[in-house]
Amino acid sequence: MKTLTIENQFSPLYPVSLVEQITDFLTNDIIEGRLETGQRLVENELQRKFGISRAPIRESFRILEQNRLVMTIPRKGTYVRKITQKDIEENFPIRASLESLAGRLAISHLNQEDIERMEFTFSKMTEAAENNDFKSYLKYHSDYHEIFINASKNETLIGILQNLRRQAHWFRFSYLYIQESFEYAIRVHRDILDCFIKKDIARLEILVKEHILIALDRFLQFLREKELGEEAIARKV
Repeated sequence: MKTLTIENQFSPLYPVSLVEQITDFLTNDIIEGRLETGQRLVENELQRKFGISRAPIRESFRILEQNRLVMTIPRKGTYVRKITQKDIEENFPIRASLESLAGRLAISHLNQEDIERMEFTFSKMTEAAENNDFKSYLKYHSDYHEIFINASKNETLIGILQNLRRQAHWFRFSYLYIQESFEYAIRVHRDILDCFIKKDIARLEILVKEHILIALDRFLQFLREKELGEEAIARKV
């Protein structure tokens, strides 16, 4: 297994807790692939790197394990988890149901400023799609969903979805999965936005849930094709 290497700079900010900052820092490094599957997170190395005590690092490891980003093996250490197909199959259906719930709750809270922000992020999504700029598309896609999720005003729901959506980004980065039907994605997000404007709860819930489940089907198809390709290469060798 690989040992820990961190090139990204950590700069503590106050009054945000060190535990929260370290957790966010390591989470981003894991999700964006700077810390790879199987890499070990060594307390002593992180202590020297961050210039802090061991206690907040241990607490951060505990939170990362709860968020299923790392695993701790007794007497061996803490390692970045390997993503399995089961993780993906479990994440998407739960997220589909909870995001549709967030959409329903958000309808009564969204104000004109929220709608304008969604219009802006949607326009940036469209622009990124036209330029085939997948990284920018993902950023604005995430912003778009966060606007209505936060507008649900349900802190428990927001926290759960934040973790589920963070995992979904990790899945994409880990498998270098950048496939997307931009034409369908732009159309469905325009329809979702129109539902918020018209306050069409029934259609909104269907659209939000459906487009996440379609994304799941496409991801699983990608994994099947990837596996078949790897098997074909192995047979040639």
